[in-house]
Amino acid sequence: MFRTPTTTFAAQKPGTIDLEISDPVLMLNEVARRYETAERVLMEYVDNALDDAEALYRANGGAYPYPIHIDLTINREQRAVSVQDNCRGMTRETLERVVRNVGESQKRGQTWVNGRFGFGVHAFRAAAESICFQTQHAHGSHFALELQRDQHRGIKEARRRDEPFPSDSGTGCLVTVSGFEADWFRAVTAVSLQTEIETHFERLLARPDLHITVREAGGPLLVCRPFDYALVEGPILQRELFLAHKEEIYPVKICLKVARETAVPRPVSFFARGRRVGAAADMKSFMRKSAGKTSVWSHPHLLGYIEVGEIVQPIINRDDFVRTQGRTVLYEALLPLEAELKLLLASVNQQQSEATLDQFSAAVQQAVTAVTGDAAFQVAFVAAGDRRLVVGENGRVAVNTAHPDFQARARYTRQGELRPTDRLNAYLATMLALATLPVDDQSTPAHLLHAQAELILSLEASLNAQR
Repeated sequence: MFRTPTTTFAAQKPGTIDLEISDPVLMLNEVARRYETAERVLMEYVDNALDDAEALYRANGGAYPYPIHIDLTINREQRAVSVQDNCRGMTRETLERVVRNVGESQKRGQTWVNGRFGFGVHAFRAAAESICFQTQHAHGSHFALELQRDQHRGIKEARRRDEPFPSDSGTGCLVTVSGFEADWFRAVTAVSLQTEIETHFERLLARPDLHITVREAGGPLLVCRPFDYALVEGPILQRELFLAHKEEIYPVKICLKVARETAVPRPVSFFARGRRVGAAADMKSFMRKSAGKTSVWSHPHLLGYIEVGEIVQPIINRDDFVRTQGRTVLYEALLPLEAELKLLLASVNQQQSEATLDQFSAAVQQAVTAVTGDAAFQVAFVAAGDRRLVVGENGRVAVNTAHPDFQARARYTRQGELRPTDRLNAYLATMLALATLPVDDQSTPAHLLHAQAELILSLEASLNAQR
Protein backbone atom coordinates (compact mmCIF):
# COMPACT_ATOMS: atom_id res chain seq x y z
CA MET A 1 0.00 0.00 0.00
CA PHE A 2 1.16 3.53 -0.66
CA ARG A 3 1.66 5.41 2.59
CA THR A 4 1.64 9.15 3.07
CA PRO A 5 4.20 10.71 5.43
CA THR A 6 2.97 11.13 8.99
CA THR A 7 5.30 14.08 9.61
CA THR A 8 4.65 17.19 7.58
CA PHE A 9 7.25 19.60 6.31
CA ALA A 10 5.68 22.32 8.47
CA ALA A 11 6.56 20.37 11.60
CA GLN A 12 10.25 20.51 10.58
CA LYS A 13 10.14 24.23 9.73
CA PRO A 14 8.64 26.22 12.58
CA GLY A 15 6.82 29.35 11.48
CA THR A 16 5.78 27.91 8.09
CA ILE A 17 2.72 26.16 6.73
CA ASP A 18 2.31 23.60 3.93
CA LEU A 19 -0.21 23.28 1.15
CA GLU A 20 -2.38 20.23 1.55
CA ILE A 21 -4.84 18.62 -0.87
CA SER A 22 -7.77 17.42 1.18
CA ASP A 23 -9.36 15.46 -1.69
CA PRO A 24 -6.77 14.35 -4.31
CA VAL A 25 -9.37 12.37 -6.26
CA LEU A 26 -11.58 15.42 -6.68
CA MET A 27 -8.59 17.50 -7.81
CA LEU A 28 -7.40 14.91 -10.33
CA ASN A 29 -10.88 14.41 -11.71
CA GLU A 30 -11.28 18.16 -12.15
CA VAL A 31 -7.93 18.38 -13.96
CA ALA A 32 -9.05 15.55 -16.24
CA ARG A 33 -12.14 17.54 -17.24
CA ARG A 34 -9.97 19.52 -19.66
CA TYR A 35 -10.36 16.60 -22.08
CA GLU A 36 -13.43 16.94 -24.25
CA THR A 37 -13.41 13.60 -26.10
CA ALA A 38 -12.42 10.01 -25.38
CA GLU A 39 -10.03 10.20 -28.32
CA ARG A 40 -8.11 13.04 -26.65
CA VAL A 41 -7.93 11.04 -23.41
CA LEU A 42 -6.44 8.08 -25.25
CA MET A 43 -3.90 10.27 -27.04
CA GLU A 44 -2.19 10.79 -23.67
CA TYR A 45 -1.29 7.10 -23.56
CA VAL A 46 -0.21 7.06 -27.19
CA ASP A 47 1.88 10.14 -26.35
CA ASN A 48 3.55 8.30 -23.47
CA ALA A 49 4.46 5.45 -25.80
CA LEU A 50 5.92 7.92 -28.29
CA ASP A 51 7.94 9.59 -25.53
CA ASP A 52 9.46 6.20 -24.69
CA ALA A 53 10.11 5.57 -28.37
CA GLU A 54 11.82 8.98 -28.55
CA ALA A 55 14.40 7.88 -26.00
CA LEU A 56 15.27 4.94 -28.26
CA TYR A 57 15.34 7.24 -31.29
CA ARG A 58 17.79 9.67 -29.70
CA ALA A 59 19.99 7.01 -28.18
CA ASN A 60 20.33 5.43 -31.62
CA GLY A 61 21.51 8.57 -33.42
CA GLY A 62 18.18 9.81 -34.77
CA ALA A 63 16.71 6.49 -35.93
CA TYR A 64 14.67 3.77 -34.26
CA PRO A 65 16.85 0.73 -33.46
CA TYR A 66 14.03 -1.59 -34.51
CA PRO A 67 10.48 -1.16 -35.88
CA ILE A 68 8.34 0.55 -33.26
CA HIS A 69 4.75 -0.68 -33.01
CA ILE A 70 1.97 1.09 -31.14
CA ASP A 71 -1.32 -0.74 -31.45
CA LEU A 72 -4.76 0.39 -30.24
CA THR A 73 -7.61 -2.08 -29.83
CA ILE A 74 -11.25 -1.24 -29.08
CA ASN A 75 -13.28 -3.73 -27.07
CA ARG A 76 -16.88 -2.74 -27.68
CA GLU A 77 -18.43 -5.16 -25.17
CA GLN A 78 -16.29 -4.01 -22.24
CA ARG A 79 -16.24 -0.36 -23.34
CA ALA A 80 -12.46 -0.52 -23.19
CA VAL A 81 -9.49 0.56 -25.31
CA SER A 82 -5.94 -0.76 -25.01
CA VAL A 83 -2.73 0.93 -26.13
CA GLN A 84 0.26 -1.40 -26.49
CA ASP A 85 3.83 -0.61 -27.50
CA ASN A 86 7.09 -2.51 -27.84
CA CYS A 87 9.37 0.21 -26.47
CA ARG A 88 11.54 0.11 -23.33
CA GLY A 89 8.79 -0.41 -20.76
CA MET A 90 9.10 0.47 -17.07
CA THR A 91 10.57 -1.13 -14.00
CA ARG A 92 8.28 -1.83 -11.06
CA GLU A 93 9.64 1.18 -9.21
CA THR A 94 8.99 3.52 -12.13
CA LEU A 95 5.49 2.16 -12.68
CA GLU A 96 4.52 2.74 -9.06
CA ARG A 97 6.13 6.16 -8.99
CA VAL A 98 4.27 7.55 -12.05
CA VAL A 99 0.96 6.52 -10.47
CA ARG A 100 1.78 7.62 -6.93
CA ASN A 101 3.69 10.89 -7.42
CA VAL A 102 1.17 13.09 -9.19
CA GLY A 103 2.79 16.08 -10.89
CA GLU A 104 6.33 14.72 -10.51
CA SER A 105 7.04 13.65 -14.07
CA GLN A 106 10.57 12.38 -14.66
CA LYS A 107 10.29 13.91 -18.13
CA ARG A 108 10.42 17.40 -16.70
CA GLY A 109 14.16 17.69 -17.29
CA GLN A 110 13.97 16.26 -20.80
CA THR A 111 13.24 19.06 -23.24
CA TRP A 112 12.70 16.73 -26.18
CA VAL A 113 9.64 14.94 -24.83
CA ASN A 114 6.08 16.22 -24.66
CA GLY A 115 4.56 14.80 -21.46
CA ARG A 116 6.18 16.82 -18.72
CA PHE A 117 3.40 17.58 -16.25
CA GLY A 118 2.80 14.17 -14.70
CA PHE A 119 -1.00 14.39 -15.04
CA GLY A 120 -1.38 12.46 -18.31
CA VAL A 121 -1.39 9.08 -16.58
CA HIS A 122 -4.62 10.14 -14.85
CA ALA A 123 -6.36 11.32 -18.03
CA PHE A 124 -8.66 8.27 -17.94
CA ARG A 125 -10.51 9.87 -15.00
CA ALA A 126 -12.33 12.19 -17.41
CA ALA A 127 -14.25 9.38 -19.10
CA ALA A 128 -13.69 5.92 -17.62
CA GLU A 129 -13.81 3.95 -14.39
CA SER A 130 -10.43 2.24 -14.34
CA ILE A 131 -7.04 1.78 -15.91
CA CYS A 132 -4.62 -1.14 -15.93
CA PHE A 133 -0.89 -0.84 -16.66
CA GLN A 134 1.14 -3.83 -17.76
CA THR A 135 4.82 -3.36 -18.43
CA GLN A 136 8.16 -5.05 -18.69
CA HIS A 137 11.60 -3.46 -18.75
CA ALA A 138 14.76 -5.17 -20.00
CA HIS A 139 16.06 -5.13 -16.40
CA GLY A 140 12.86 -6.21 -14.73
CA SER A 141 9.94 -8.58 -14.79
CA HIS A 142 6.43 -8.35 -16.16
CA PHE A 143 4.32 -6.27 -13.73
CA ALA A 144 0.73 -5.04 -13.65
CA LEU A 145 -0.98 -2.29 -11.65
CA GLU A 146 -4.65 -1.33 -11.59
CA LEU A 147 -6.19 1.98 -10.55
CA GLN A 148 -9.83 3.00 -10.08
CA ARG A 149 -11.13 6.51 -10.75
CA ASP A 150 -12.27 6.98 -7.15
CA GLN A 151 -9.01 5.74 -5.59
CA HIS A 152 -6.14 7.59 -3.99
CA ARG A 153 -5.61 5.31 -0.99
CA GLY A 154 -5.43 1.56 -0.76
CA ILE A 155 -4.02 1.16 -4.28
CA LYS A 156 -2.50 -2.30 -4.57
CA GLU A 157 1.20 -2.45 -5.38
CA ALA A 158 2.31 -3.59 -8.81
CA ARG A 159 2.12 -7.37 -9.02
CA ARG A 160 4.38 -9.66 -10.95
CA ARG A 161 2.86 -11.68 -13.77
CA ASP A 162 4.34 -14.99 -14.83
CA GLU A 163 3.46 -14.88 -18.53
CA PRO A 164 5.86 -13.12 -20.94
CA PHE A 165 5.02 -9.57 -21.95
CA PRO A 166 3.13 -9.77 -25.30
CA SER A 167 5.45 -7.84 -27.62
CA ASP A 168 8.02 -8.84 -30.23
CA SER A 169 10.77 -7.05 -28.26
CA GLY A 170 9.76 -8.62 -24.95
CA THR A 171 9.51 -5.14 -23.45
CA GLY A 172 7.00 -2.32 -23.55
CA CYS A 173 3.74 -1.14 -22.02
CA LEU A 174 0.11 -2.21 -22.34
CA VAL A 175 -2.38 0.34 -21.03
CA THR A 176 -6.05 -0.62 -20.89
CA VAL A 177 -8.68 1.99 -20.10
CA SER A 178 -11.93 0.25 -19.09
CA GLY A 179 -15.47 1.15 -18.16
CA PHE A 180 -15.85 4.16 -20.41
CA GLU A 181 -19.05 6.06 -19.74
CA ALA A 182 -21.55 5.37 -22.51
CA ASP A 183 -21.80 9.00 -23.62
CA TRP A 184 -18.03 9.18 -24.05
CA PHE A 185 -17.61 5.80 -25.70
CA ARG A 186 -20.49 5.97 -28.17
CA ALA A 187 -18.53 7.98 -30.75
CA VAL A 188 -15.26 6.04 -30.39
CA THR A 189 -14.48 4.01 -33.51
CA ALA A 190 -11.36 2.74 -35.19
CA VAL A 191 -11.76 5.49 -37.78
CA SER A 192 -12.18 8.24 -35.16
CA LEU A 193 -9.01 7.10 -33.37
CA GLN A 194 -7.13 6.79 -36.65
CA THR A 195 -8.16 10.34 -37.58
CA GLU A 196 -7.11 11.71 -34.18
CA ILE A 197 -3.71 10.00 -34.37
CA GLU A 198 -3.07 11.11 -37.94
CA THR A 199 -3.94 14.69 -36.99
CA HIS A 200 -2.20 14.83 -33.62
CA PHE A 201 1.01 12.93 -34.49
CA GLU A 202 1.28 13.87 -38.15
CA ARG A 203 4.97 14.81 -38.04
CA LEU A 204 6.11 11.74 -36.11
CA LEU A 205 4.24 9.38 -38.42
CA ALA A 206 6.48 10.57 -41.25
CA ARG A 207 9.45 8.82 -39.62
CA PRO A 208 10.60 5.43 -40.95
CA ASP A 209 10.02 2.42 -38.69
CA LEU A 210 7.20 3.98 -36.67
CA HIS A 211 3.95 2.05 -37.06
CA ILE A 212 0.68 2.93 -35.32
CA THR A 213 -2.41 0.83 -35.96
CA VAL A 214 -6.02 0.83 -34.75
CA ARG A 215 -8.67 -1.86 -34.83
CA GLU A 216 -11.94 -2.93 -33.30
CA ALA A 217 -11.60 -6.35 -31.66
CA GLY A 218 -12.07 -8.84 -34.50
CA GLY A 219 -12.21 -6.06 -37.10
CA PRO A 220 -9.85 -4.92 -39.87
CA LEU A 221 -6.55 -3.24 -39.06
CA LEU A 222 -6.29 0.47 -39.87
CA VAL A 223 -2.79 1.86 -40.44
CA CYS A 224 -2.15 5.47 -39.44
CA ARG A 225 -0.31 7.42 -42.11
CA PRO A 226 1.17 10.93 -42.33
CA PHE A 227 -0.41 13.60 -44.47
CA ASP A 228 1.42 13.93 -47.81
CA TYR A 229 1.72 17.62 -48.64
CA ALA A 230 3.44 16.77 -51.94
CA LEU A 231 0.12 15.51 -53.30
CA VAL A 232 -1.43 18.98 -52.98
CA GLU A 233 -0.84 21.15 -56.03
CA GLY A 234 0.08 24.74 -55.37
CA PRO A 235 2.89 27.07 -54.30
CA ILE A 236 4.79 26.20 -51.14
CA LEU A 237 6.54 28.36 -48.57
CA GLN A 238 9.26 26.55 -46.62
CA ARG A 239 11.59 28.06 -44.06
CA GLU A 240 13.91 26.94 -41.33
CA LEU A 241 14.37 29.71 -38.80
CA PHE A 242 17.10 29.80 -36.19
CA LEU A 243 15.86 31.93 -33.33
CA ALA A 244 18.10 33.31 -30.61
CA HIS A 245 16.72 33.21 -27.08
CA LYS A 246 18.59 33.21 -23.76
CA GLU A 247 21.93 32.67 -25.47
CA GLU A 248 20.60 29.56 -27.21
CA ILE A 249 19.67 28.96 -30.86
CA TYR A 250 16.34 27.23 -31.49
CA PRO A 251 15.39 25.83 -34.90
CA VAL A 252 11.80 26.29 -36.13
CA LYS A 253 10.65 24.47 -39.26
CA ILE A 254 7.86 25.90 -41.43
CA CYS A 255 6.02 24.23 -44.30
CA LEU A 256 3.03 26.15 -45.67
CA LYS A 257 1.19 25.44 -48.89
CA VAL A 258 -1.59 27.12 -50.84
CA ALA A 259 -3.85 24.58 -52.52
CA ARG A 260 -4.42 25.84 -56.04
CA GLU A 261 -7.68 24.15 -56.96
CA THR A 262 -9.62 22.92 -53.94
CA ALA A 263 -9.64 23.66 -50.25
CA VAL A 264 -7.95 20.99 -48.11
CA PRO A 265 -9.25 20.43 -44.54
CA ARG A 266 -5.75 20.64 -43.04
CA PRO A 267 -5.43 24.05 -41.35
CA VAL A 268 -1.99 25.40 -40.54
CA SER A 269 -1.09 24.04 -37.12
CA PHE A 270 1.60 24.45 -34.53
CA PHE A 271 3.50 21.30 -33.60
CA ALA A 272 5.81 20.83 -30.63
CA ARG A 273 8.20 17.88 -30.80
CA GLY A 274 6.09 16.27 -33.51
CA ARG A 275 2.79 16.64 -31.62
CA ARG A 276 0.03 18.97 -32.70
CA VAL A 277 -0.66 21.77 -30.25
CA GLY A 278 -3.43 23.46 -32.22
CA ALA A 279 -4.46 25.27 -35.37
CA ALA A 280 -2.74 28.64 -35.73
CA ALA A 281 -6.08 30.41 -36.13
CA ASP A 282 -7.30 28.89 -32.84
CA MET A 283 -4.27 30.02 -30.83
CA LYS A 284 -5.52 33.09 -29.02
CA SER A 285 -2.04 34.27 -28.09
CA PHE A 286 -0.93 34.13 -31.73
CA MET A 287 -4.06 35.77 -33.11
CA ARG A 288 -3.57 38.72 -30.77
CA LYS A 289 -0.19 39.32 -32.42
CA SER A 290 -1.20 38.58 -36.01
CA ALA A 291 -2.10 41.35 -38.47
CA GLY A 292 -3.68 38.99 -41.02
CA LYS A 293 -5.51 37.00 -38.34
CA THR A 294 -8.07 34.48 -39.59
CA SER A 295 -8.21 35.94 -43.11
CA VAL A 296 -4.75 34.41 -43.56
CA TRP A 297 -4.38 31.61 -41.03
CA SER A 298 -7.85 30.08 -41.42
CA HIS A 299 -7.99 30.47 -45.19
CA PRO A 300 -9.48 27.20 -46.51
CA HIS A 301 -6.76 26.89 -49.17
CA LEU A 302 -3.85 27.36 -46.74
CA LEU A 303 -2.43 24.28 -45.06
CA GLY A 304 0.79 23.17 -43.44
CA TYR A 305 2.67 23.01 -40.17
CA ILE A 306 4.98 25.03 -37.96
CA GLU A 307 7.26 22.84 -35.83
CA VAL A 308 8.31 25.07 -32.93
CA GLY A 309 10.80 22.70 -31.34
CA GLU A 310 11.86 23.73 -27.85
CA ILE A 311 11.66 27.54 -27.86
CA VAL A 312 8.17 27.39 -26.32
CA GLN A 313 6.29 25.01 -24.04
CA PRO A 314 2.61 24.03 -24.29
CA ILE A 315 0.39 24.93 -21.35
CA ILE A 316 -1.06 22.10 -19.31
CA ASN A 317 -4.10 21.92 -21.63
CA ARG A 318 -1.72 21.70 -24.60
CA ASP A 319 -3.84 24.05 -26.68
CA ASP A 320 -1.62 27.13 -26.41
CA PHE A 321 1.89 28.10 -25.36
CA VAL A 322 3.13 29.32 -22.00
CA ARG A 323 3.54 33.09 -21.95
CA THR A 324 7.30 33.56 -22.11
CA GLN A 325 9.83 35.70 -23.92
CA GLY A 326 10.46 32.67 -26.15
CA ARG A 327 6.85 32.82 -27.32
CA THR A 328 7.27 36.50 -28.18
CA VAL A 329 10.45 35.75 -30.15
CA LEU A 330 8.67 32.96 -32.04
CA TYR A 331 5.62 35.02 -32.97
CA GLU A 332 7.66 38.03 -34.07
CA ALA A 333 9.66 35.78 -36.37
CA LEU A 334 6.49 34.32 -37.92
CA LEU A 335 4.57 37.53 -38.55
CA PRO A 336 6.70 38.70 -41.54
CA LEU A 337 5.53 35.57 -43.38
CA GLU A 338 1.99 36.98 -43.52
CA ALA A 339 2.90 39.40 -46.35
CA GLU A 340 4.18 36.50 -48.48
CA LEU A 341 1.14 34.41 -47.67
CA LYS A 342 -1.23 37.21 -48.66
CA LEU A 343 0.44 37.40 -52.09
CA LEU A 344 0.13 33.64 -52.56
CA LEU A 345 -3.49 33.70 -51.44
CA ALA A 346 -4.46 36.71 -53.58
CA SER A 347 -4.77 34.71 -56.81
CA VAL A 348 -6.79 32.01 -55.04
CA ASN A 349 -9.07 34.68 -53.57
CA GLN A 350 -9.61 36.15 -57.03
CA GLN A 351 -10.50 32.75 -58.47
CA GLN A 352 -12.84 32.08 -55.57
CA SER A 353 -14.50 35.46 -55.95
CA GLU A 354 -15.06 34.91 -59.67
CA ALA A 355 -16.38 31.41 -59.11
CA THR A 356 -18.76 32.63 -56.42
CA LEU A 357 -20.01 35.46 -58.64
CA ASP A 358 -20.63 32.96 -61.43
CA GLN A 359 -22.69 30.83 -59.05
CA PHE A 360 -24.60 33.88 -57.86
CA SER A 361 -25.25 34.94 -61.47
CA ALA A 362 -26.67 31.51 -62.28
CA ALA A 363 -28.94 31.67 -59.22
CA VAL A 364 -30.21 35.12 -60.18
CA GLN A 365 -30.79 34.00 -63.77
CA GLN A 366 -32.77 31.01 -62.54
CA ALA A 367 -34.89 33.21 -60.27
CA VAL A 368 -35.69 35.72 -63.04
CA THR A 369 -36.58 32.97 -65.51
CA ALA A 370 -38.83 31.29 -62.95
CA VAL A 371 -40.78 34.51 -62.29
CA THR A 372 -40.94 36.04 -65.77
CA GLY A 373 -41.20 32.79 -67.72
CA ASP A 374 -38.82 34.33 -70.26
CA ALA A 375 -35.77 32.11 -70.70
CA ALA A 376 -34.41 34.48 -73.33
CA PHE A 377 -34.01 37.25 -70.79
CA GLN A 378 -30.30 37.19 -69.84
CA VAL A 379 -28.79 38.63 -66.64
CA ALA A 380 -25.08 39.39 -66.42
CA PHE A 381 -22.84 40.90 -63.73
CA VAL A 382 -20.13 43.41 -64.62
CA ALA A 383 -17.91 45.78 -62.67
CA ALA A 384 -17.79 48.91 -64.82
CA GLY A 385 -19.51 52.25 -65.49
CA ASP A 386 -21.59 54.45 -63.24
CA ARG A 387 -25.06 53.03 -63.92
CA ARG A 388 -26.80 50.49 -61.74
CA LEU A 389 -28.15 48.61 -64.73
CA VAL A 390 -27.24 48.55 -68.38
CA VAL A 391 -30.10 47.28 -70.52
CA GLY A 392 -28.98 46.00 -73.87
CA GLU A 393 -30.59 44.48 -76.89
CA ASN A 394 -32.09 41.01 -77.16
CA GLY A 395 -33.23 40.91 -73.54
CA ARG A 396 -29.84 41.35 -71.89
CA VAL A 397 -29.37 43.36 -68.69
CA ALA A 398 -26.07 43.85 -66.85
CA VAL A 399 -25.90 44.56 -63.11
CA ASN A 400 -22.99 46.80 -62.11
CA THR A 401 -21.33 45.13 -59.09
CA ALA A 402 -18.99 48.12 -58.67
CA HIS A 403 -21.84 50.59 -58.12
CA PRO A 404 -21.97 51.98 -54.54
CA ASP A 405 -25.58 50.83 -54.16
CA PHE A 406 -24.57 47.23 -54.91
CA GLN A 407 -21.47 47.36 -52.71
CA ALA A 408 -23.41 48.83 -49.79
CA ARG A 409 -25.66 45.78 -49.77
CA ALA A 410 -23.14 43.08 -50.66
CA ARG A 411 -21.34 40.99 -48.04
CA TYR A 412 -18.06 39.20 -48.60
CA THR A 413 -16.14 36.49 -46.75
CA ARG A 414 -12.58 37.07 -45.62
CA GLN A 415 -11.51 35.38 -48.84
CA GLY A 416 -13.50 37.84 -50.96
CA GLU A 417 -16.39 35.50 -51.80
CA LEU A 418 -19.75 37.20 -52.38
CA ARG A 419 -22.50 36.16 -49.98
CA PRO A 420 -26.14 37.03 -50.90
CA THR A 421 -28.09 38.94 -48.26
CA ASP A 422 -31.72 39.95 -47.85
CA ARG A 423 -30.81 43.57 -48.61
CA LEU A 424 -28.93 42.63 -51.77
CA ASN A 425 -31.75 40.41 -52.99
CA ALA A 426 -34.29 43.18 -52.38
CA TYR A 427 -32.08 45.61 -54.33
CA LEU A 428 -31.70 43.20 -57.26
CA ALA A 429 -35.42 42.43 -57.28
CA THR A 430 -36.22 46.13 -57.55
CA MET A 431 -33.65 46.82 -60.26
CA LEU A 432 -34.51 43.76 -62.34
CA ALA A 433 -38.23 44.45 -62.05
CA LEU A 434 -37.65 47.85 -63.64
CA ALA A 435 -35.81 46.22 -66.51
CA THR A 436 -38.18 43.31 -67.07
CA LEU A 437 -41.63 44.82 -66.42
CA PRO A 438 -43.65 44.47 -69.64
CA VAL A 439 -45.28 47.73 -70.77
CA ASP A 440 -47.95 48.12 -73.45
CA ASP A 441 -50.35 50.79 -74.67
CA GLN A 442 -53.14 49.51 -72.42
CA SER A 443 -51.12 49.92 -69.21
CA THR A 444 -52.31 52.59 -66.80
CA PRO A 445 -50.12 54.13 -64.07
CA ALA A 446 -52.07 52.29 -61.38
CA HIS A 447 -51.75 49.03 -63.29
CA LEU A 448 -48.01 49.54 -63.74
CA LEU A 449 -47.44 50.28 -60.05
CA HIS A 450 -49.37 47.20 -59.05
CA ALA A 451 -47.56 45.01 -61.58
CA GLN A 452 -44.21 46.41 -60.51
CA ALA A 453 -44.90 45.71 -56.83
CA GLU A 454 -45.99 42.16 -57.63
CA LEU A 455 -42.93 41.55 -59.78
CA ILE A 456 -40.54 42.93 -57.14
CA LEU A 457 -42.02 40.75 -54.41
CA SER A 458 -42.02 37.66 -56.64
CA LEU A 459 -38.41 38.21 -57.71
CA GLU A 460 -37.29 38.78 -54.13
CA ALA A 461 -38.98 35.59 -52.96
CA SER A 462 -37.42 33.62 -55.81
CA LEU A 463 -33.96 35.07 -55.13
CA ASN A 464 -34.20 34.19 -51.44
CA ALA A 465 -35.20 30.65 -52.37
CA GLN A 466 -32.00 30.28 -54.43
CA ARG A 467 -29.73 30.90 -51.41
